[in-house]
Amino acid sequence: MIKLRAFFKSFGPKKVLRGLNLDIESGEIVTLVGNNGSGKTTLLRTINTLDSPDNYLTAEIDGFDLRGDSEEIRSRVGYLSHNPPFYPELTGVENLRLWLELNSIGDAESTARNFLAQVGLISFSDDLSGNYSRGMIQRLGFAMAISHSPTVLLLDEPFTGLDAKGIEILEELLIKYSKDGCSIVLVSHQTPSYSTRTIKLERGEIV
Repeated sequence: MIKLRAFFKSFGPKKVLRGLNLDIESGEIVTLVGNNGSGKTTLLRTINTLDSPDNYLTAEIDGFDLRGDSEEIRSRVGYLSHNPPFYPELTGVENLRLWLELNSIGDAESTARNFLAQVGLISFSDDLSGNYSRGMIQRLGFAMAISHSPTVLLLDEPFTGLDAKGIEILEELLIKYSKDGCSIVLVSHQTPSYSTRTIKLERGEIV
């Protein structure tokens, strides 16, 4: 669950988020739309504590404060950036295993293979990720985002580079996690049919 009240973020003199008020309940799939520069990516990064907000009245994830409980929030949020980070010299399973170990998740090898299977990459798990296609990197990034069983998923252009099969796999997982109570926010140019609602950002404000 996400709750924001009077949420502001600037970069120097540029105001990027202008006093946002936002509620996203458990189990919702919310699509965030808007032109480039409207604040979509900044909103996701700030909720995920990668950027710091200027100020707010309320900023909570599952009741935990964004500043005061940042470590707890990071454990609850899964984040897929537009360009997922990975080490091209490592295999798919090595990348995911490293991510799991950094997040102190036990039995990293079998857990990594389990999540690679979920995103349809098990046959490529021992291939160098530097040889992966753009869509395969996207699926690897999604596996990282869900690997610690988050209660909130923040996905920035998750369908980039995916073929029809990749889109189908991702959509099935999004619906599954939503039914399990996960709050999902995805930035996309189009609103999927299974989205609970659409929120439009324009110059850092909800319109």
